[in-house]
Amino acid sequence: MHAYAEVLGWSLRIGTELTQPGEVDNAFAHDSSAVLWAACTKFDAVTTPRKAATSALVRLDRRSTALPCLLRGETGTFLVARGSGVHVSALAGVQVMTGADARITLPPTSGVRWDTPPWHLTERAPLKLPSAVVLLSCLEEALRLYPRRETDIRS
Repeated sequence: MHAYAEVLGWSLRIGTELTQPGEVDNAFAHDSSAVLWAACTKFDAVTTPRKAATSALVRLDRRSTALPCLLRGETGTFLVARGSGVHVSALAGVQVMTGADARITLPPTSGVRWDTPPWHLTERAPLKLPSAVVLLSCLEEALRLYPRRETDIRS
């Protein structure tokens, strides 16, 4: 939780309340159903069906491209450079969230985990978020693999 605020500079909320990193552990210790979230002000969030997200992750890995990705239920959410989500927004089965009114749910919320976190695992620094352009061809290929009914986004 400290990485969210200290490394990434994200403001965190539990419910509607602005939360400090030290308070997150306490909140989850007292309420296992708590939800931690951050507004999409420093990035765009690109949500796809989980099958398409994991397929795109494999393709990105083959290109040695690290792109932060959250997995939750039947969805995967990629974090890309702010303002670049428009490059993938026309794809069927993709939802782009951006700005202060949009938000993503973060671990340790139940059922949410990072496949690829938005920070370096070996140093105390954020990953540089690439443009959604790097995700475009990987998502197009991944979304072609599944019938239309499998590309509907559900949490």
